[in-house]
Amino acid sequence: MSKNSFPRTFRYPSADLRDKVRAAVKERGFRTEQAFLIAACEHELQRGDNTEAMDGLEARIVATLANVAREVQALFTLVHTQVALTNSLLQYVLTCIAEPPEEVLPAARARGEASLCKDPAFGGSGGRNAEQNHSGASPR
Repeated sequence: MSKNSFPRTFRYPSADLRDKVRAAVKERGFRTEQAFLIAACEHELQRGDNTEAMDGLEARIVATLANVAREVQALFTLVHTQVALTNSLLQYVLTCIAEPPEEVLPAARARGEASLCKDPAFGGSGGRNAEQNHSGASPR
């Protein structure tokens, strides 16, 4: 198979560039300046293809990040809605519950505080010794 050749003469824009090309040809082991210029052209064309591929990759990454941002915003809206609904339901339940009579109110408060002291979520130990620790007695 024979290569199609198109002989061209190349005129360097400056003597400095010509000297740099000739030095690069010798350093890199090319047989002729033409071989060096052909390799440089092939490299530049490959780099252009890589640049186009990189642009496509960047566009896909940007689109993915935009989708993720929309999904995070939707989750934020969902959580906000759930908190508002829970708040409304809690207000409704608290409005519907009758307060205990005045004579049993101190005992109800004491029972509530005791149950909170036992609950580890509210800083209690969760055991039987929670009442003893809260009242000041030492555990055995």
